[in-house]
Amino acid sequence: MGTIQTIEDLRRLARRRLPRAVFDFIDGGAGLEHTLRRNQTVFEDVRLVPRVLAPGVTRDLTTRLLGADYGAPFGVSPMGLGNLAWPGTDEALVRACAAARIPYGLSMAGSSTVERVAELGGPFSWFQVYLTADQQVMLDCMQRAARAGVDTLVMTVDAAHPSRRLRNYRNGFGQSFLRHPWLMADYALHPNWSLRMLAGGAPVMANLVAETGDAAGGHPALRLMQSMTRAPLDWDALALVRAQWRGKLLVKGVLEPRDAVRIQAAGADGIIVSNHGGRQLESAVTSLEVLPSIRRSVGADYPLLLDSGVRSGGDVAKALVLGADFVLLGRPFLFASAALGPQAGADTVIALLRAELDDTMAQLGCACIGDLNADRLWTA
Repeated sequence: MGTIQTIEDLRRLARRRLPRAVFDFIDGGAGLEHTLRRNQTVFEDVRLVPRVLAPGVTRDLTTRLLGADYGAPFGVSPMGLGNLAWPGTDEALVRACAAARIPYGLSMAGSSTVERVAELGGPFSWFQVYLTADQQVMLDCMQRAARAGVDTLVMTVDAAHPSRRLRNYRNGFGQSFLRHPWLMADYALHPNWSLRMLAGGAPVMANLVAETGDAAGGHPALRLMQSMTRAPLDWDALALVRAQWRGKLLVKGVLEPRDAVRIQAAGADGIIVSNHGGRQLESAVTSLEVLPSIRRSVGADYPLLLDSGVRSGGDVAKALVLGADFVLLGRPFLFASAALGPQAGADTVIALLRAELDDTMAQLGCACIGDLNADRLWTA
């Protein structure tokens, strides 16, 4: 990995290689980005207690979740328009995840079709859906996923209203060059990205593209958000998805223990504790802060995953110690794709996270993922 030793190294390199509007779309959050920053800094406050004189054996990172065995306790969180980071990002990520035996979550707003991702990723392919104004759009996507062999569906429930992402407004993301002529100069100053985009075409939401081309009516990301604001996202919608999906169902975007209990009772197979990476509510509580209370509410055996703010294998360990069964990451994989190219970037992040997690477990005296429990947590 050479000079790349941390996710932050990849982020800095991605910032140099991407046009400002594109980098900020990936990197930014809601409002003044207080939640975005706290998502990461809250991990700094978690203290772990090493146990000494533990057997010096090789650590086992394998993890069992939802009846499946994975090569590590982390995977890729669903992200829209992944190929915006670099052409070919989605497919490179799913290939790398399948090789590492970890899950790749394709967003309904992703740049590749669910059929293609399922072909490449096999049992390591998950699919995520949003509820749109026309519920049939979501149901059609679910049916396509089922036919493609996808077993795990993620339903995102925390994006029913568009957020104020100030960096996007200021940068003119998704708007024309006529309104923001400086965008043309910015793209010209990043020729590698720009030329590759010209050669391959701008990324589209491949699962929402009609036979006549991409969905009409402005930038696809903005159009999808507008459709989501008109969707009847309520408990009946969850019941509908549960009734229609025969595989495993994860509900993503939960921060309140009472909501978690109700989702559990509604038949969801697990919950992803998440504040959408700080991209929705500027003043939201962080996922890590609420994780212990949600764990107490749903019981010890109910599957809980966490995303938002995870930037290292050490962070993965802290989430597991605080009650998560599994961890998902998003931005680090896009940073890596932009910094090193899709395949090298994906392989690098997975190797980096595995090495950091392995080192943390060695320092703590943990031989397996199950040893990362509350006994390793320092409480004053």
